[in-house]
Amino acid sequence: MQGNNNNNNKIYKTIKHKTIKKTVASIFVLALSVGFSQAQDTMYVMKSGNVVYQRAINEIDSVIFYSPTTSSNPLNLTLVNIPAGTFNMGSPSGEVNHNPDETQYQVTLSAFRMSKYEITNTEYAAFLNAKSISSNGLYAAGAFPTQALIYVSTGSYDFGLHYTAGQWVPVAGYGNHPVINVTWYGSTEYATYAGGTLASEAQWEYACRGNTSAPFNTGACLSDAQANYSWYYPYNTCTNTNTTYPGTTQAVGSYTANGYGLQDMHGNVWEWCSDWYGTYPTAAQINPTGPNTGSNRVIRGGSWDEIARNCRSAIRGNGDPTFSYTSIGFRVVLLP
Repeated sequence: MQGNNNNNNKIYKTIKHKTIKKTVASIFVLALSVGFSQAQDTMYVMKSGNVVYQRAINEIDSVIFYSPTTSSNPLNLTLVNIPAGTFNMGSPSGEVNHNPDETQYQVTLSAFRMSKYEITNTEYAAFLNAKSISSNGLYAAGAFPTQALIYVSTGSYDFGLHYTAGQWVPVAGYGNHPVINVTWYGSTEYATYAGGTLASEAQWEYACRGNTSAPFNTGACLSDAQANYSWYYPYNTCTNTNTTYPGTTQAVGSYTANGYGLQDMHGNVWEWCSDWYGTYPTAAQINPTGPNTGSNRVIRGGSWDEIARNCRSAIRGNGDPTFSYTSIGFRVVLLP
């Protein structure tokens, strides 16, 4: 399970008294050029050649140099390095259950990092509580202050988050399951909080395939031992040993990783992508980000209640960004 520890993003270096004369003399040697006597017994702080602070050495027992840093992974998510490369996005016309919106085109992508797992209920609850988001799911200080980020889990499919005593908490036993009932806005806000973005649709498919070109990153079939979906309906002529599927999300990382080391790219929950849904281009693209405008956002990967053909690497779903459901979650992309 991914960690949620955050540090204060500060680096401190301390120089003790016994070495301070030597250190200060080397750092502030410029002080000699401005005519100060006994520079070796005085510490000078300079900016652009001017002294902005000075202090006698015998009044100091340490010097702290402070440098703020920005962590490239502030939430310490478990990330997988995805190499740069070129692939054919979409599916060939001869692939069983090929859809018209999957027409292939060539895509070249720069390297990126992707969360190994779908973001969990526990991780998302920590974000909501850190931002003091109440039961209505609104984040007044966020980029989308009028849009709900998430909805409370209820009813027959109660495996998300509850809001209890002013805190968001995972339903018992589902902390390490993917977060559900999250909107595109809520997914995007978390990705920003994590120091990244949602995956572009191209990044998502490239990562899902894991250097494969078959219908699934597992090959021509997706078995009941390889993903969480409606096992009663395997793909094409494939068969499953077990046809009684779980009927709920499964803990992240329950199934074998793909060639890049990512888990649960097929099934479990659909995953929001950053793109507006639209027709694929016909010309080759470099780092495409989808249409400039649209009405629905892309979701990818299928889910626990989908049949196998709707969990293919090339399958495309879409939904209004305000929409949430018990089978939609997301994962995060960060720069290398």
